Amino acid sequence: MSFDDWTANVDDFKSLATLAKVDFSIGEKDEAPDEEEDPALDLDAFLEELAKAAISPDPDEFAEFVAANRDDVFEALAQNPSVADVILAGYRLGITFGSDACMNALGAHYYLGDIFEQDFTKAEELYQMAVDHGNLQSLVNLGYIYEYGRTGKPDFQKAYECYSLAAALAPSFEAAYKLGDMYARGKAVDRDMHRALMLWERSLELSQNVVERAQPAIRIAQLLVDPECGTWGIDADPLRALKLFQDAEVGLRIDIADGQYYYKKRLREAIEGQEVARSLVEEEDSDLDF
Repeated sequence: MSFDDWTANVDDFKSLATLAKVDFSIGEKDEAPDEEEDPALDLDAFLEELAKAAISPDPDEFAEFVAANRDDVFEALAQNPSVADVILAGYRLGITFGSDACMNALGAHYYLGDIFEQDFTKAEELYQMAVDHGNLQSLVNLGYIYEYGRTGKPDFQKAYECYSLAAALAPSFEAAYKLGDMYARGKAVDRDMHRALMLWERSLELSQNVVERAQPAIRIAQLLVDPECGTWGIDADPLRALKLFQDAEVGLRIDIADGQYYYKKRLREAIEGQEVARSLVEEEDSDLDF
């Protein structure tokens, strides 16, 4: 698919313009709402806001609106699945005016399959388009496509190049910890736990909130209680690991509550890691001569 395939057409413009004027409909609903029900979300009012964001002079505003109103978006979809058509039209309109944010966000929806049917090929196309328009987050996202072979066989070299370039061009906590993962696993590069730790520590420094902190925190914590850390010349530190596992648990719980259920395994690791770290701390305390 080309850029033209993702740009808005006349019908997209018409539907969004109609919605923004409040007097609108989104096709036939599957079922009329129960008049006695009082939904938490006023669908018509929300769609008006959605459409106004789409036709805003700022082409990035639609992607920002959807991200900031994620819960309302999914409630609107639950009330009327055809809201997805409006959302797609909004993204297409933003893409028409060169919004790399809309390209990246739409690619992410196809990658996750949360609003539209999961389609890794479309996700890759949109991420690449966004990268060509200067979006560095899409560079990281392309790394995932290549690392996990979402559209073919894994290509660790391409993944490494994406993460490296993103980390070099911007202070990205995500690019830093993903690059650290490449060194920890010896993918596309020789395994180097010192370099992995350095990159995870850098990611921790760049993290701006507890959610971002969770990913580098759990990686560092697991390394600091690994029985083999001494063979890599890294000092074990169960007390720090305990704190990092706790930080990771908080951030991962927030991620999961926000719909990122694929982090459940990571959450279990954070909880189990606390027990391991606590046991090691207690062993160290028992050796102290009080």
